[in-house]
This record gives sequence, structure tokens and C-alpha cells, in this order.
Amino acid sequence: MKLTAGANVNASKPHAGRAMPARMRFAFGGLALAGFFAIGAPVLANALHISTPAASFALLAGGLVGLGLRLGSQMDALERHSFEDPMTRVGNRRQWQTRLNTELDRAIESRMPLSVLMLDLDNLKSLNDAGGHGCGDRALALVGEVLLATCRSRDVPVRLGGDEFAVVLPRTRPAEAKILAERIRSEISRRRVGMESPLDRLLTVSIGIADLESISDVRADLLVESADAALYRAKSSGRDRIEVKGPANDTSGVFRFDEKRPQRRVTA
Repeated sequence: MKLTAGANVNASKPHAGRAMPARMRFAFGGLALAGFFAIGAPVLANALHISTPAASFALLAGGLVGLGLRLGSQMDALERHSFEDPMTRVGNRRQWQTRLNTELDRAIESRMPLSVLMLDLDNLKSLNDAGGHGCGDRALALVGEVLLATCRSRDVPVRLGGDEFAVVLPRTRPAEAKILAERIRSEISRRRVGMESPLDRLLTVSIGIADLESISDVRADLLVESADAALYRAKSSGRDRIEVKGPANDTSGVFRFDEKRPQRRVTA
């Protein structure tokens, strides 16, 4: 086969530049482990004054424990990545469906409040048109950073796809959810100051909030629809704003983020 000037020689090789397949790595690892046992068992037996079979068993047990820890760590990493959106580092739709149903069941069982935020980038198409898809990707990544930095440890921020994000807020009333939503919106507005154009002009978000009391039947799909309706009202009312479906003025039992909890008085 003739190659033109500047052609990539590896282009015709389907496996050029690829890492060794996992099955080959395991095969070589097994061969190295067998060699380690063959050489190490007599040495260990002589050093500890034990029989060679006992030394072989000790090496085998240690090797299997180490292998199990390594494989377990890799499985944990794979599971985390399977629930993560690679661009924004928040959860993905799979995590959304799993955790929303879990938290809904938990809220029903414990009779605790549950709120949901639906968040939408207002101008993602305009950002892509004006600055290219790289500009839109930076906007999405920034929203992910803000969500991870702003949400509490019990909250579940996810990217549903495209320009749509959501947050599951366990044990959270609408009034408290609105405080968190405003923090998210204002932090995104703050971070866009000084960024390159068009991000400094077009990067805004609208947020809709709903809780269990805003729906007629306690179902996950109705809760999402209710938050979506609030989001639609926010976008149709001018964007870069927050709307709540249902009453959000009940602040009883709500802990404000900027307040300090009163110290409990310990009596003798």
C-alpha cells in the first residue's frame, strides 16, 4: 500500500496506539504471580522456618487479598463514573431516576419534606452560535462547578441532558429550597463577570421549585412536572429568575444558611 506525504502510518493499523487489552494484562499478571509464588515460597519458608506449603498459602492469601482490594477499588470507580456526567461532574440521568425514587420513598415513610429544583441555561443555543460549542461546554461545566460547590452533602445535583439540570433536596421545604436556588443563581451571575464574551452577557439560569405539597398525588413524575411548570413560568417571565410552585412563604423550621445554630444549654 502506498502512503502519501504526511499520511499517518498508524492509520491502517486498527490497534495502533491502543493500550494492552484487559485480558492480556490479567494473563501476564497471573503469569507474574505464579512466578512470584514459585520463587517466593521457598524463600519465605526458609526465613520464617515454616513448611513450603504454609508459605505458599500465606503468599496466595496475601496476593488474593491485594487483588480483591484492587478489583474492588476499580469496581467502585466504575460505579461512580456510571452515575456521573463526564462534562459537569454532577450526577447523570441514571442517578436522578435512582435517587429521586429513593428519596421520595424515604420522605413518605418518614413524613419529611422533599423539594426538587429544575434548572435550565437560558441561552445555551445563543452561546453555541456566538462562541462555538466550546463556549457552551464551558458554560455547562461552570454550572456543574457551582452546583457541586453550593449544594449540601445530602442534596443530589444532576444533569438531565442538554441544558437541563435538576437537584433533589431531601428534608427541604420550598422556602429553604428557594434560598439555595438563589445562591446558585447569584453565584453563576457572579462568576460570569470578567469572563470572555459572550459568556459575560448570556450565561444566566432560570430555576423552578416544587415540593410534595404542590402535587395532588405523591408521585415522582408529578413532582417533576410541577417543578417543570415553575421553570417554564420563570423562563416566560423574563429568565434569570426563580419561581416556586405552591406556597413558599412558610419559613417555620427553616434553617437559614447565613445564620448560626443556637448553642444547646447543657444542664447538670
